[in-house]
Amino acid sequence: MFGYNHYIRVDSGGNVIHAFSDAFEQPQEKDILVADDAERHYNPELWYNAVIPRLRYVDGDLTERTTDELATLWAQYQADHPPQPNEIEQLRIDNAGLLLELAQVQARQDQADADNAAMLLMIVEGGVV
Repeated sequence: MFGYNHYIRVDSGGNVIHAFSDAFEQPQEKDILVADDAERHYNPELWYNAVIPRLRYVDGDLTERTTDELATLWAQYQADHPPQPNEIEQLRIDNAGLLLELAQVQARQDQADADNAAMLLMIVEGGVV
């Protein structure tokens, strides 16, 4: 009727990582035919939050992960890949560290000044000068 074949490509865990029609791409040796004589376009939504595969192909069966499965996999992904600060956030973190160092240097300098003043006072009171 339409004349196109739809294929999927899976990784070693059975996750569908690519889906296409032979109208636009020729299959590789390990690609799996999932529909023949189909429409020209085949664009299933493959990724949840751009990183978790939505579809699985196991024992000849193509299934979509449930909402609970996707939520569990997403939570695990976030635990394994904590968000990194963007450039501005990193600069703010760096600046806070520099301000802390500056405050520590200033505190040491203030203490040294106080020690010097105490020593001078002791010398003056002792009649050395």
